[in-house]
Amino acid sequence: MTDQHAAHLLGCAGDEQVATPNLDALAAGGVRFTRAYTTFPLCVPARSSMVTGRYPHQLGVGGNQGDGLEPGRGGDSLGHLLHSAGYDCVFAGKWHARQPSASPADGFSVLAPFGDAGLAETSADWLRERAAAGPARPFFLTVSFDDPHSICELARAQHLPYGDVADAPVADTPNLPLNFGRHPYEPEAVRFEQAARASMYGTGEYQPDDWRRYRYAYRRLVERADANVGLVLDALAGSGLADDTVVVFTSDHGDGDAAHAWNQKTALYEECARVPLIVRRPGHYPAGQVCDEPVSVGLDLLPTLCAVAGVRPPEGLDGIDWGRLLSDADGHGGPAGHREVVVETRFERADPPLTSGRALITERYKYVVYSWGRNREQLHDLREDPGEMRNLAVESRYAPVLDEMRERLLAWGLRTDDAGFLKRLVHPSSIPDEVVRRIFEVPY
Repeated sequence: MTDQHAAHLLGCAGDEQVATPNLDALAAGGVRFTRAYTTFPLCVPARSSMVTGRYPHQLGVGGNQGDGLEPGRGGDSLGHLLHSAGYDCVFAGKWHARQPSASPADGFSVLAPFGDAGLAETSADWLRERAAAGPARPFFLTVSFDDPHSICELARAQHLPYGDVADAPVADTPNLPLNFGRHPYEPEAVRFEQAARASMYGTGEYQPDDWRRYRYAYRRLVERADANVGLVLDALAGSGLADDTVVVFTSDHGDGDAAHAWNQKTALYEECARVPLIVRRPGHYPAGQVCDEPVSVGLDLLPTLCAVAGVRPPEGLDGIDWGRLLSDADGHGGPAGHREVVVETRFERADPPLTSGRALITERYKYVVYSWGRNREQLHDLREDPGEMRNLAVESRYAPVLDEMRERLLAWGLRTDDAGFLKRLVHPSSIPDEVVRRIFEVPY
């Protein structure tokens, strides 16, 4: 894992100004998912979701501050499940499903605490030592890097914890993305939150050249993370264990990367919500395949790894096994895939009420609704407008699509008991009176 790594920042994903040879090689030997979404573009909720296969609102995890997954919440989280199936479960690096570092209560032996310094080397040594010791129980090793998350410190003009990035002339930095800046009918709530926590985002006074330097530094941090991933993968290959080991690479959330003049996460833009996902399973998954089906890393990781390990996942999960998706004859999920993927968010701030939001993504459309403000509804055709620059919610000819998306998000909220946000939805035209009464049984 890396942290705050946007899906588009891979050489194999088409970014010509970042070099990720190790991740590109991993993708060449496995499957790259182009539309993998987090369940919540923020560290603690996303990571809590990944180890439980449940939505953050079902876990009661709504942010980084104060609430999070309780250590040892039971035997149904990923480490506990695989440990009970005979796996040695080992965690190295950033846990941050509340606590910075993992603990045995989370179902893992802790190889290394939070922090990238020496993390790759320690993890590589563990693999080599395990191979040298001879046959042993199967293992589940997670190596969780903090980079490129330290781009946050750069935006605040602070030193980076694992070493600063050298500056470059502006002409040598990436140009601005096509969806840079503010666009008509953007959600008022998002821009309000950016201004309300200006000291956290650090980009309030940024000019175009500042954004280009930001994008340059972000790519260098991704490259640093890629080099560390390479050390671990090289050790796996050198140990002789690679052909019998499933490798998953992903991140908890992305980064705005100057799209919509946004940096960091929490907003429901594609750059924040989509994450890289590569899975290599020798002899099972086709090498070099690209899967364009929407998937949810937070929901799907647990059932996928349970299927690999022959473990029965907990009842009542919404996730899918990526292996079933990839086994579909035409490479497009069909009944094995998601009909829709939902991403939730809530902005952290000292003074309530806090802005929250939901995004529902289908094969073609993306519907976003924030809890308040002008243009709180967003509708985008991701085939025609992947940069989310044209809000179709303000066009009457898309009213039927908008109403369908409202219906689907309402149905999802009722099914998953998303009580905290159901009162903030925009109702579809067909909503029954009894459903409205149920939602507002407690008025506020």
